[in-house]
Amino acid sequence: MKKLSANILDGKFEHLIDENKLQITHLQIKQGEEVPSHKSDKNVVVVIYKGKVNFTGENKSEIIVPGNIITMKPNEMHSLKAIEDSDLMVIKAKI
Repeated sequence: MKKLSANILDGKFEHLIDENKLQITHLQIKQGEEVPSHKSDKNVVVVIYKGKVNFTGENKSEIIVPGNIITMKPNEMHSLKAIEDSDLMVIKAKI
């Protein structure tokens, strides 16, 4: 067993694990900030645990809040815009 802890950041990201088949990132985005459209070659799971984010995928946009989880297949284009200061965990895995 391994315990990982995310640091309190200032509108940045921190890779908690960054390996060939697995990447876990703690992401903080401040109100009004955007993460431009991009894609990953891995399966992606986004877990929001603070704030509110407009998450835009290839086919639609969703407002996500704590308790929501977004899943994506490899190479799906997506972007984010923080409606409130937000904290998210982004898990990328080749499975």
